[in-house]
Amino acid sequence: MRNRSHDSPTRELSDRVALVTGAGVRVGRAIAEELGRAGATVAVHYARSEGGARATARAINDAGGRARTFAADLRDPAAAGALIGEVTAWSKRLDILVCSAAEFDRRPFEQIDGPAWRDMLALNLEAPFRLAQAAAPALRRRRGTIVNILDVAAFHAWKGYAHYAAAKAGLAMVTRVLALELAPRVRVCAVAPGTVAFPPGYPAADRRRVLSRIPLGRVGRPADVAGAVRFLCGAPYITGSVLSVDGGRMAGSGGVL
Repeated sequence: MRNRSHDSPTRELSDRVALVTGAGVRVGRAIAEELGRAGATVAVHYARSEGGARATARAINDAGGRARTFAADLRDPAAAGALIGEVTAWSKRLDILVCSAAEFDRRPFEQIDGPAWRDMLALNLEAPFRLAQAAAPALRRRRGTIVNILDVAAFHAWKGYAHYAAAKAGLAMVTRVLALELAPRVRVCAVAPGTVAFPPGYPAADRRRVLSRIPLGRVGRPADVAGAVRFLCGAPYITGSVLSVDGGRMAGSGGVL
């Protein structure tokens, strides 16, 4: 069976406008470009990765789509509403909100100070919540969709990531609650990636250990996550669900990631 997201000419999202946060790098960029290939008009959000965001928008536009970049520091509580306002002023509507912007930080529990804790929750948990609040009226008008990008760390504990795991676990619950509160006019789902790419300098022994716990025998790619997001955007009877894209890692881990 061929992979629709890469091989099929279908543009099933051609009548929709999508906002993808954190779309200048890695997973966010792959999601934005995938939704552009599906025909969506894409608002490409970035905070610091302006060059990457412009490259994302250019790739979509060069392929015959429509995209524009929008800058916002989503740690600022006022930024979510301002961003939604700018996007809807440009596009006149909003059908899809993908909350991909995130921060990943490793430090021992004792070293997580107040600023580190607040920054992690501000971007990974509070920003998606505030974006959903601001976007809800526009999404209701269009019977829209929210897709939050989680992590398998939302469901299994990792040493050294207490603040990150807490934020992602909170976002998993927000996803389920909003699925109830915004139904039936807005669907709310999430994708939980496993290891998508190893950080630079990740020790070879640790890489082998991680790979040994992934039943499919490889780490994921941003395109794997992007394809899952595209699927959920076109799945009208799915809401409140979290789709794991982890190569089977959670199924085969026995609780050890």
